[in-house]
Amino acid sequence: MSDIIFSSIVVDLKNALENKEHPFRYFTLATSDINYSPRLRTVVLRNVDKDLTLMIYTDHRSKKVTHILEHEVVSLLFYDPERLLQITMRAKATIVTDPHTLKTMWSQVPVGSRKSYTSELAPGQEIKDPDEIDYLDERHFFSAIQIIPERIEYLRLKRPNHIRVLFKKNKNNWKGNFIAP
Repeated sequence: MSDIIFSSIVVDLKNALENKEHPFRYFTLATSDINYSPRLRTVVLRNVDKDLTLMIYTDHRSKKVTHILEHEVVSLLFYDPERLLQITMRAKATIVTDPHTLKTMWSQVPVGSRKSYTSELAPGQEIKDPDEIDYLDERHFFSAIQIIPERIEYLRLKRPNHIRVLFKKNKNNWKGNFIAP
């Protein structure tokens, strides 16, 4: 049965790419700063490959990039309130640095969404007025983060019994065990 549950996780993540209304499309990413203080933010799932490697986009000046360069271990939280389903992951994150890969990804970003990566100021800088941010025409700060899960927890709240499964990656294989909810 744990194999069926793992397959459902993969299907949900793939569906989140196609369906902008899917609850897993937007998820919480947790990083740690230099003092190991947690930082949380909502990010957008951009890709999931056959090995369950996830991809998100970011401005390369963002704090999450700095945090990942300092501490590659991150946590992810996906939640579906209708099904009372929570998926958490512990993963290793790396910043995509290959110029060809980044150029290909950038070409796939819709024109209307590119503005998010072209502000003159780095994310998190203090400003006086949101309407006074300048955007660059010929330059961008687009980057991507690759996230490779090592551990996945599935928790489904249901009656008469909640279901919780811990999946651990061993080489390229996932093994799941039921655990007490």
